[in-house]
Amino acid sequence: MKKQTCKAKTKSGARCAMAAMTGAAYCFTHNPKAAAARAKAHKLGGARTRVGHGGDGSTIPGNVTTIAQAMTILDYTLRELLEMENSIQRARALIALVGGYVDAVKVGEIESRLLAIEAVLKARET
Repeated sequence: MKKQTCKAKTKSGARCAMAAMTGAAYCFTHNPKAAAARAKAHKLGGARTRVGHGGDGSTIPGNVTTIAQAMTILDYTLRELLEMENSIQRARALIALVGGYVDAVKVGEIESRLLAIEAVLKARET
């Protein structure tokens, strides 16, 4: 026995080619009585594609004023990225993140050298 097709029309005006639900004239997408079930399915479908958090958001400082705080954000971001599905966007973000780490390490090294020079100059003054 051939299934009956949906009686609804698509946005283009053509008749919907999907099979009608058992005992109904419309498919799951167009059946007004299936609105609640469609909303539930839509919500579940979206929830399954979400990736859980890899990092603890409470560790992110609200006001970044030091290299250590910037490194904390970079560490958090790395943990988040590692949990994501492999993709071109993820690869680009990881590459950018490596650049952030390199810049933070450079600035941290310059900062520590500057502090050492200032300490020597201060010692000479006294």
